[in-house]
Amino acid sequence: MGAMTPEELKRELQGWYLYDFANSAFFQAAATVFIPFLVDGIATKYAWQRSSRDQPELCSNLGDNVTHTNCRKCFEGKGEMVQIVDPITGAVSTMDIDTPELPGGIDPTSFLFTMISISVLFQAIAFISLGTLGDYGDYRKRGLVAASTAGGVATCAYVIVPADASLYWLGGVLMIVANVCLGVSVVFYNSYLPLMVDDSEEVRDAIGKCGKESDVESERNVIDAQEAVSSEYSSKGQMWGYVGGTTCLVLSVIVLLVLVALGAEWFWALGVTSALSGVWWLGFAYFAFQRLPHRPGPPFPAAMNVYTEGWRKTYRLLALLWRTELNTFYFLILFFIFSDGYSTISTIAVMFAYHELCMDPLLLALIAIIVPLTAVFGGYAWLRFQKRFGWSSKSVLVLNLMLLALIPLWGCVGFFTDDYGLQTQGEMYVLAVWFGLCLGSAQAFGRALFSELIPAGHEADMFALFEITDKGSSWLGPMVAAAVRQRTGRIRPTLFYLLAAMVLPGLALQALDLTESIENARRSKSARGAVKDTELAI
Repeated sequence: MGAMTPEELKRELQGWYLYDFANSAFFQAAATVFIPFLVDGIATKYAWQRSSRDQPELCSNLGDNVTHTNCRKCFEGKGEMVQIVDPITGAVSTMDIDTPELPGGIDPTSFLFTMISISVLFQAIAFISLGTLGDYGDYRKRGLVAASTAGGVATCAYVIVPADASLYWLGGVLMIVANVCLGVSVVFYNSYLPLMVDDSEEVRDAIGKCGKESDVESERNVIDAQEAVSSEYSSKGQMWGYVGGTTCLVLSVIVLLVLVALGAEWFWALGVTSALSGVWWLGFAYFAFQRLPHRPGPPFPAAMNVYTEGWRKTYRLLALLWRTELNTFYFLILFFIFSDGYSTISTIAVMFAYHELCMDPLLLALIAIIVPLTAVFGGYAWLRFQKRFGWSSKSVLVLNLMLLALIPLWGCVGFFTDDYGLQTQGEMYVLAVWFGLCLGSAQAFGRALFSELIPAGHEADMFALFEITDKGSSWLGPMVAAAVRQRTGRIRPTLFYLLAAMVLPGLALQALDLTESIENARRSKSARGAVKDTELAI
């Protein structure tokens, strides 16, 4: 297939941006807000149904004219507890609720966190296994359409989960299917990027000049043009993703309010709004597919096993870094820890605020809207800060990690006082703004530093690893949260892990000298350019 004309490339870019607009509805609306409430609530309901005990009635359902005893009441900072009133003195005391367990002895909220962790693990396996598939044959568009359709349908299927509380397991299975399909679709989606970059006017102009002046500097200009265009396209795609996800979330909240006002049962309303994200994903993806060409690649090499090639290339990449660029290898380890850490904050924040701060799901939806909006502003503001003071990407990233660490640190203060330290709902709004202002910047500068360390010829392999933690994915943090909740019945102790996941990698990154690794990566790209120039001259 020849190079795209400017008009064809424009249409392709529209489709590429539109797909990010489409799929972002899943993780910003469904996976962040509605699915966690649905799965956690249905699982808790089933746990009580299968036990021999009756769940205490909500105190608010018994009337407000008297103080009721032996009923459930949510206390800000402590969570839902049994309220006990002394019949003689009238003194009010509280007692933890002994929530029954699901089959296998797992706590309902731990089940939710475990399913999130497993879904991301499977997603990572899919990334590595299928990472090379989009570069060969006609799989680029076919894979994107198939994975997107399967993920959208799985998300729509949440509408049947509230039919019976015993279907709580289906909510977990659908989460795994939808998350893996999202990841696989992103693999094929990203395989369009280098092709569009090479067809851009800026890169083609640089290549044209390189043909006239066969020298290393000309090839360096081509590489610079490719990096600049790639960053531009990626940033615009991310922006349209924020717009799409946030718009779907606002629309879903409106639908939820209408359904509840019309008398719909709460879990049914959550099922409908979860499914709405699937409809959004499928609907806008359809229009994206109309604009995205097939872009067929070369046939599979005869000796290649397409399903093991990704694992072989990943192993070879890590082995190469271990032998030749040890600091880059260490950075990869640190990157996966701190990116998992700030992604986990997003994952568990909703359940923490719901269970321990008594926040209404609609209020939490507002917080979910605040974070991406402030992330866009924060990314822009930190970029201006970097240009104003001349800081490196690494320095800004370390500062962002330290500022993000203040969130779990502030929550840990709550272990020593009942007055503050993530003990009130108002604190959540302040920290949501703080989180958003630092999150967008941490993601942007993390990606920038990641890009600077990529050796020539390993761009696709490195970004396949990068995508494992993209779009809010985290597996280690939710697994820790599941274990903590199972053991203690609380989510707050997970804050110690989050604090360590921000501070320790941040300090290690600050001490890690990456200057030589960045220079070696640049030299390898220049050397590759010199080889190409020699071939052109010949």
